[in-house]
Amino acid sequence: MKKIEQTALKFIDNKNLIKKGDKILVALSGGPDSVFLLHLLVKYKRRFQIDIGALHINHRIRGTDAKTDQEFCEKFCKKMKVKYYSKNKNVKSFAYKNRVSIEEAGREIRYLELRNTAQKYSYNKIATAHNSGDNAETILLNLIKGTGIDGISGIPIERGNIIRPILCLKKESILNYLNKSGLNYRTDKSNLSNVYERNYIRNNILPLIKENLNPNVEESIFKSSEVFKEVKVLIKNVLNKDLIKFIKTDKDKIKILLTNEVKEKIKQLSFIIKDVVSKQFSEELNFNNINDIVGLANKRIGQKINLPGNLTAQKERGMILIRRNRTKKDFVSFTLKPDDEIKLNSKRISIKKVKDLKNLNFTNNRNIELISGDKIKGSFKIRRWKNGDRFYPIGLNGTKKISDYLTEQKIPNYKKREQLILTNNNKIVWVLGLRLDNRFKITSDTKKVYSICLK
Repeated sequence: MKKIEQTALKFIDNKNLIKKGDKILVALSGGPDSVFLLHLLVKYKRRFQIDIGALHINHRIRGTDAKTDQEFCEKFCKKMKVKYYSKNKNVKSFAYKNRVSIEEAGREIRYLELRNTAQKYSYNKIATAHNSGDNAETILLNLIKGTGIDGISGIPIERGNIIRPILCLKKESILNYLNKSGLNYRTDKSNLSNVYERNYIRNNILPLIKENLNPNVEESIFKSSEVFKEVKVLIKNVLNKDLIKFIKTDKDKIKILLTNEVKEKIKQLSFIIKDVVSKQFSEELNFNNINDIVGLANKRIGQKINLPGNLTAQKERGMILIRRNRTKKDFVSFTLKPDDEIKLNSKRISIKKVKDLKNLNFTNNRNIELISGDKIKGSFKIRRWKNGDRFYPIGLNGTKKISDYLTEQKIPNYKKREQLILTNNNKIVWVLGLRLDNRFKITSDTKKVYSICLK
């Protein structure tokens, strides 16, 4: 067994990255690192007792070179007897639409497709081929641009179901191994260009450090990043015990409760927000993102910021809300006749004529209301409220704007936009699930009654 293999296997075992029965999807670019990783896992497949697949993503940036990379990866997987998957994605178009750099766009697409493919084909782990040089570049880049403890901790060895089994290896060692073993690989010519920030560090700064200060700089930085990771864990364990109770998670949102205690310790809370977002949405926020989120604590209600991965953070009453930005769809209004029932998103709404007026059943359930049908004309209409809409809230004098009423009811801004109203003859009958209009209340003179049910 060659020394580089021993080093990688020891690292995998010490970090407990691979377990018996794992099904691992390898991110295969065709470059030396990913070729080495796939070759290593295949060679020791029986030792680990694992199943392996590989995904190649054509970013459609480098023309015929990209196509050749794709063909190489397919042939290499066939040779290795590994299941092969490929995706073609327009990274430039994604970068333009989302106003991010080509590097950031490529990264977002890469991890999104890896997650989707892993989920579709039941791979429980994703392996990427980052090496110690990548780790050193990341730490230096973070230091130069400004970072917190996460930035100087470097690339995570393991994050969720993503593992990096060769993060301990130097690029030179990998290249030497491949050349001696006669294993071919592809060279990405764009890595030689200093247009990208990371390439500038790789091609200019690190070589100077190696030549003049420390020839083993990647190894030294890797050891330091391991220490920083341990310190980070200790800090976050302490803070988790004290502050995690103020962060509430749901399947599609995170709420940071802005109590007086939190406001006093908001900077400390920033240490754990990054991990919560990563776990909840599988998105990595940078130092500036976290600072922007924390800064919302002192902003006015409704203030909003955009985050990577189509996430947004918004100051709400008593909290900061982080959620995935849903693709906005125009709500199509519905027409509903008396004695009809229709599906409304995940619920159903029905309007039924009440036959027994002597035994009306009034409840405190806001989703079931009884209205006078004496002034009802034709069909009902369900639509979203719009600016300028007014109604006569039952129990109050005069009219009130829907927007003001929702604010008084402390409805979060993100829910306000989705609020529906029921109308008849252009008059608001009901703010769904909240309040009836006084014009349709039941009196002693009411001769016709309808029951409205939202369930």
